[in-house]
Amino acid sequence: MKNNKLKYLSAPVIFSFLWLFFMPVSHSSETDYIKTAILFVAYDQGESNAFIRIQERLKSANIPYRILAMGRAAEVFKDDPALIQIDALTHNDALFDNRNQALNQSLVYHLAEMISAKIVYTGMASRAQAQIANIWERRGARVIAFYDNFEPVDSISYVQPFLDELSYVDEFHVPSKTTAASFQGIAQSKGAMVKVTGQPTLEEWDTIYQETDTDLLRETLNIPPHQPVVLFAGDYSKSYPKAFQTFIEATRLLPDTLFLVTYHPKFDGGLERRIIDSMAGGNVHLLHHGTYSTATLSTIASAVIVHKSSVAQQAIYRGKPVIYVTDQSYQNLMLTEQLAIRASFPKPLALMIKAHILGYRPPAIAEQLGIPDAPSKTISKLMIDGLRRKSD
Repeated sequence: MKNNKLKYLSAPVIFSFLWLFFMPVSHSSETDYIKTAILFVAYDQGESNAFIRIQERLKSANIPYRILAMGRAAEVFKDDPALIQIDALTHNDALFDNRNQALNQSLVYHLAEMISAKIVYTGMASRAQAQIANIWERRGARVIAFYDNFEPVDSISYVQPFLDELSYVDEFHVPSKTTAASFQGIAQSKGAMVKVTGQPTLEEWDTIYQETDTDLLRETLNIPPHQPVVLFAGDYSKSYPKAFQTFIEATRLLPDTLFLVTYHPKFDGGLERRIIDSMAGGNVHLLHHGTYSTATLSTIASAVIVHKSSVAQQAIYRGKPVIYVTDQSYQNLMLTEQLAIRASFPKPLALMIKAHILGYRPPAIAEQLGIPDAPSKTISKLMIDGLRRKSD
C-alpha cells in the first residue's frame, strides 16, 4: 500500500525527500555511516571536470550524491562538502603517482560497509576505481563506468589498469557513437550495456563561447583587432619537449602572427618558459594559470596547435581548426577521421598555420563522430530514471 501511495507523489517531491534523507553534512569522517543516492569515484582531472557538470544537474534536481576522490581528483574536490574524507584515498602519494597502484582490499571492504549507494558512478583512470566498483556487485547498487576519451578504448593505456581489475559493471557511458564501437567486446565480456552520453566537459566550451566578448578579450590582452592569433596547448608526454621545440621553430617563420601558449595544469610552465626564452622571437607569449582558460583564449585563435593534448578534441568540437605537431607514427581518432591535420617539421607546420589563418578547414566535421547534445543533462536523466526504477 505504501509503494502505491509513493507513485502518486511528484518526482520533485520524492527527490526533495531523498535529499533531506541523504544530505551531506560537511566532510564526512571515516567513522560515519553514509547513505546517498549516487556515489562518484574520481581519480583524474578530466573525469573530475565531467563529474562537476553532472553534479550541477543533480543539485538542481535535488538528487543527493557523495564523492570518493583520489589522485588528481583529491585536489579538485578537496573543498567540496560532498567529499567523503578517507585519508588512505585523498592523501595517498602512491595512488597519486601510479594509476596501477592497488588499494588494500580491507579498505575496499570498509568503504562498502560504511557507504550505502543506489548508483556508483566511476571514472576509468585507475586500478583502485575498479576495486571499488567490484565490491558493489552483491550490494544492490548499479555500477556505471564513465569513459572520458574519444579514442578507441583499446588504444588508451591509462584505462588498462582499470579494465584489467574490473569484474563487475552494469553500464559504460561513452562520449560518441564512434567510441562506442570500440567497447562492444569489453561490454559483452562483462555483461554490460554501452550508452552514448557525450562528454560533459565540452559544455564548458559551449558556455565560454557563448559568454566571451572576443573584442573585449583582445583589448584586455592588448592584441590589435586584426592581429592573427594562434593558440598552443601544452601537455606532459615524453615526446612533448621535442614537439614544442618544433612549434617554436615554426613561430619564427611567421613573425606577424601572435602565438599564445598555455601549459598543462599539472606543471608550472617551466619547460615552456625555458624553450621560449632560448628559441622564440617576440611573437610568442606564455600565459600563466589563472589568467585566462585555454578555452577562452581559443575564441580569438585562428587555429589551435597541440602535441597530444585532449584540448584538440574540445577545440574541434567548437569548430576550431587543429594542427597536431607529431611524427607520422602517431595516430588518433581526430587524425584518422580527418578532423585535424598533422605537421612533423617547422616549415610544413608554418605553412599549415598560414593556411588556417587564411581560412582553410579540414574536410571532415565533428558531427560525424556522433556526439550527443547536452551530455550532463543526458547522464543526469539516466541516473534519475534509474533511481525512479529502484523506488518503484
